[in-house]
Amino acid sequence: MRRILALDWLTGPRIVLYGGLICAINALILVFGILFTGQTPHRVDFIAFQAAGRLALAGEAAAAYDWERLRDVQAAILGIAPEGMTGYLGWLNPPHFFFAVLPFAPLAYAWAWAGWILACVVLLGLAARGIMPGAAALVAVFCTPSVLLSLGVGQNGALVAALMAWTLLLLDRRPALAGVALGLLTIKPQFGLVFPLLLALTGRWRVFAAASATVAAVAAASWIAFGGETWRAFLPMVAGTADRYLAPGSEVLPKIQSVHAFVMQATGQAALAWALHGAVAALALAVVLRLWLRRPEGPEEARAAAAIAAAFLLTPYAWTYDTPVIAIAALFLARAARREGWLPGEKALLVLAPAALLVVVFRPFSLVGPLAWVLILGLAWRRDAAWRRAAAPGAPALSPVPRGSMSAGT
Repeated sequence: MRRILALDWLTGPRIVLYGGLICAINALILVFGILFTGQTPHRVDFIAFQAAGRLALAGEAAAAYDWERLRDVQAAILGIAPEGMTGYLGWLNPPHFFFAVLPFAPLAYAWAWAGWILACVVLLGLAARGIMPGAAALVAVFCTPSVLLSLGVGQNGALVAALMAWTLLLLDRRPALAGVALGLLTIKPQFGLVFPLLLALTGRWRVFAAASATVAAVAAASWIAFGGETWRAFLPMVAGTADRYLAPGSEVLPKIQSVHAFVMQATGQAALAWALHGAVAALALAVVLRLWLRRPEGPEEARAAAAIAAAFLLTPYAWTYDTPVIAIAALFLARAARREGWLPGEKALLVLAPAALLVVVFRPFSLVGPLAWVLILGLAWRRDAAWRRAAAPGAPALSPVPRGSMSAGT
């Protein structure tokens, strides 16, 4: 029983087999859902991206921030009356994200949706392969619940995961490229709160400069391409996000994965929600700063996973479809385990953290995400502590990776 719970049986070939079956089943569901939709195509989140792209192509990019105007375009794509669009989505992304959706705007909805999924799969796959080559690692990433959810609804969580992965993977190898990836991460600015601080405090000024230059370049390009009115429409939209989604009684609070959303839903007290969220965020920040500043010689994988976890624990605004990057955080830690040996129970906990988000797919609950990120943060701290003990003079080395590890047979 202990061996079963420890997941010693979860070898590379078995990950490929079981995870591959999960991915294949989901791929078939998507193919039938996209290409065999009947007279009215299935409506998923991607339709808001395509509608915004069509407005941008028509020279009306600023209108994408008008909820009713965007609703009308979404209805036209589906071939239904605007009055039939209930629970439709808005366009909340900064203007430079138009560049990402423009290539898919003129396509038929089903093919645009499929193309978007394929592009996200390729980008996330390349990022994951950069961390740990091998079929088992790729399958492990793509069979996690949040990745499957984000891809299925056509969201941009996989793109966010790829950009975070490249930022951390290239940080000291290719600082300029890492900065470009971080600059592009501003398509979801709420997840970039911790990175500028870490870069400044650790003196990684080349990355900082490249990120700043990238932000300035894409902002200027979007201003030129879509007009300054797009930014004037976007900024009030950002300011109104808290009132729309984080207010007491909001119907979407259970879907938002943050301490703030959980406390707000449970108590309706904004001050308490901000206080408890701030306390957890401060603790997460303290942990990641400790790993990055006081223990910089430790495993880079622990620092990377901790930074990702802190990025999500700091923001009050994260949806389930934003969390595919938890698979990237787990993959970083798995790489360290592959090199230095698995710690007791580590493999099971690394599977549990991404798998826990399966709960949210079936029953929205705001605390699942924060708990998963706290678990990742704890695993990062434990991995760093294990390395430190092993590096102490006279200490025995960590046990080597046993046969049948995550990379076996790949």
